[in-house]
Amino acid sequence: MAKDFSKAFYNSRRWRKNAKAFAASQCWICSRCHNRSMTGSGTPRMIVHHKTPLTPKNIHDDSIAYGWDNLELLCIDCHNAVHAEGKGGECQFDADGNPTGRKTFICG
Repeated sequence: MAKDFSKAFYNSRRWRKNAKAFAASQCWICSRCHNRSMTGSGTPRMIVHHKTPLTPKNIHDDSIAYGWDNLELLCIDCHNAVHAEGKGGECQFDADGNPTGRKTFICG
């Protein structure tokens, strides 16, 4: 779930267009598991992830916020794993980005 300082950013037309173009450039393939972790026949939930997380200090730095060098396309499982690294478990998020709990799945 987006933090208060970044909600407007993630809902902006500029971010949505940038994220969609980035995902398309990656052929909608997770950069970590290459969609191996996806099961079922539905469309996998993909997230454009910031490698350097957004903060109130860097959110207006275009190279951090929009720069493709700072972006990574992840499936929901890999995104959950990234946000759980070093926290003793994996945080899970629902389709709207809200935390739903933890699981022990290891991506890849």
